[in-house]
Amino acid sequence: MDHIVYRNEDNGYTVLSLSCDEYEEMTCVGSLGPVSEGEYLELSGDFVEHPVYGIQLKVSSYSIKEPEDAVSIERYLGSGAVRGIGRKLAAAIVKQFGEDTFRIIEEEPERLAEVKGISLNKAQDISLQIDEKKDMRNAMIFLQKYGISMTLSVKIYDHYGAELYSVIQENPYRLADDIDGIGFQIADEIASKVGIQTDSEFRIRSGLLYTLAQAAGEGHVYLPRRQLLSRTGEMLGILPEDLDKFVMDLAIDRKVVLRETDEERESSDSGSSAVYAAQYYYMERNTAEMLHALNIKYSVEERDLSRRIRRIEEEEHIVLDDLQRTAVAETVRNGLLVITGGPGTGKTTTINTIIRYFREEGCDIRLAAPTGRAARRMTEATGYEAQTIHRLLEVNAGISGYGSGSFDRNADNPLECGVVIIDEMSMVDIWLMNALLSALTAGTHLILVGDTSQLPSVGPGSVLKDIVASHAFNVVMLTKIFRQAAMSDIILNAHRINNGEPVDLSNDSRDFFFLKRSDPNRIISNIITLVQDKLPGYIEAISQKYR
Repeated sequence: MDHIVYRNEDNGYTVLSLSCDEYEEMTCVGSLGPVSEGEYLELSGDFVEHPVYGIQLKVSSYSIKEPEDAVSIERYLGSGAVRGIGRKLAAAIVKQFGEDTFRIIEEEPERLAEVKGISLNKAQDISLQIDEKKDMRNAMIFLQKYGISMTLSVKIYDHYGAELYSVIQENPYRLADDIDGIGFQIADEIASKVGIQTDSEFRIRSGLLYTLAQAAGEGHVYLPRRQLLSRTGEMLGILPEDLDKFVMDLAIDRKVVLRETDEERESSDSGSSAVYAAQYYYMERNTAEMLHALNIKYSVEERDLSRRIRRIEEEEHIVLDDLQRTAVAETVRNGLLVITGGPGTGKTTTINTIIRYFREEGCDIRLAAPTGRAARRMTEATGYEAQTIHRLLEVNAGISGYGSGSFDRNADNPLECGVVIIDEMSMVDIWLMNALLSALTAGTHLILVGDTSQLPSVGPGSVLKDIVASHAFNVVMLTKIFRQAAMSDIILNAHRINNGEPVDLSNDSRDFFFLKRSDPNRIISNIITLVQDKLPGYIEAISQKYR
């Protein structure tokens, strides 16, 4: 090989220039393992004509051949394939050892020190490089027999080294646990090619963990035992009752955690017990413990507290209802408070009053929300800068998935502030909540604001709903719909739906109407008309009215 024109290290796609007997220079393309300039390749494939670059060999398979004659050996060593050897030193090595060079490097590397410019340490390094290239090359060829991509092959080799052969042949399901980017399905395909039986213990254990991982992607931190067995059995093609003992094995190995549910206590039905992937169980438990640690009671002079809230109302020209005043007061009295309520119930006004109160106390206040859009809305509504929770916690570049990323703000480097207010809490999952609480110290006031009737987080857990349902913490639920919000039938109907009441579909509303269409073309046409014409005009009219 003359030289590499292009190489993508992620997937191994390579464009190289090859010199051979029949062609002075041939361009070859394909997914190749670790190859270096100067190496001798034996390639198989088909000739194709590229519209820009002309005739190319599209490589389907290849092997690397060791150079055998002295000229070829010198050319390979001097190509840069071996770190620390240039053309001059390559010529000196081959002059000394001739066609026996590779045997000397592999079997008697200390003899390389006979060449001027090579120390014993450098001789050992050259030998190690040659061995590593050969080992990696063999590993890539071995792994590709099982349809493993170049990207994953390199990860597997880097993780296991020479152990990869026994891992692949004895328990390829270890790959799903150890290698990022390899899940159960890839491991299962490899296992099938290796010849591992479908009822293998390794396969069943990995399948159970995979089902729990899939459930986490659907928003669940656990599955009822019966449902876990049913889903896994269907995926593996095995009867659910044949899987039950493996759940206990995983629990013994601390891969999963079993917890009794209320339903199980009432009926003595073990099939309804909760099965957690261990990381989510401990994440949920740690979250509960940290919430309790923040839930400190503060002694407050009640008359002074009421007087200050009234004064803020007068200065801000607002009138809080009783529940809003209770929310502000409870925030001052408690280290942790949840403020919830449907649309139009005055959550933003309550937040603004809380901010004003703690500003007068000289507290450093941090505002955050789970998404950028929610943070921008929070900034517009309060007049104070709000951030995403990720930015507040200073997420680092290592984040890639649930629990796999990290934040610079954590238990060892906590946030330095007196008050943290989180809006749109319904969108916060257990992983993000755990990270947030880890970065807070006892004595910080944490106010969680959101609507429990909103859709839960995309990630695992229904954090806000579970906190409210636990009855373990102070919760103020705002219920009054304020005058401006009450003019919107969208808001009124949202509350009717939550209360199980019928919704008015008479289409007499300014902002809530129901269009029944069945023809796809009419549906698209109506949507375009609403978005382009109706909605902008309505928004402009509302904006002018309340300027």
